[in-house]
Amino acid sequence: MTNSLKDYEDMFRRLSLSELEVEDGDFKMRMKREWVAPSVAVVPEGAMQIQASEMALEPALEAEAESFAVSGVEVKAPLLGVFHGAVGGKRAVKAGDKVEKGDVLCTLEAMKMMNEVKAPVSGTIKQVLAAEGDLVEFDQVLFVIE
Repeated sequence: MTNSLKDYEDMFRRLSLSELEVEDGDFKMRMKREWVAPSVAVVPEGAMQIQASEMALEPALEAEAESFAVSGVEVKAPLLGVFHGAVGGKRAVKAGDKVEKGDVLCTLEAMKMMNEVKAPVSGTIKQVLAAEGDLVEFDQVLFVIE
C-alpha cells in the first residue's frame, strides 16, 4: 500500500470531505464525518447594544455592501471541488435560465468523482457565482435562484 493512514486522514481533512472510502486489495477503509448543528448562544437583552452610529459604514463601503445584497435562494457547494457548469452534454446554466426543482445545475469534481449539485427550488437563475474550472470551497455560494 502506497499511502499511510495518516496520508488518508490528512487528505480527508484538507479537502473537507464528508466521506472517503478506500479499497486496496484486502485493505478497506471508510471515513465519514458526522456534521453537528452549530449551537446558539443566548445573550441577555441589552448586553450587546450597539449604537447605529457605531456601526455606520463609510458611504463607499455602504454602496458596495448593497451591491452584494442577495435576494433569492442560495445554492451552496456541498463539498470542495472543481466546478463544471456543462453537465452531460448540456450547456452551463446562466443568469435568466428557468430551472425546476431537482434539475442538475452543475457538477463538482472531487478525487475524480463527479458530484451533482441540484436545484433546491424551481425558479429563475439570478446569478452564477462560479466559472468553469474554478476550485470552489465547501459552503461557497454557486447560484442564486429567484
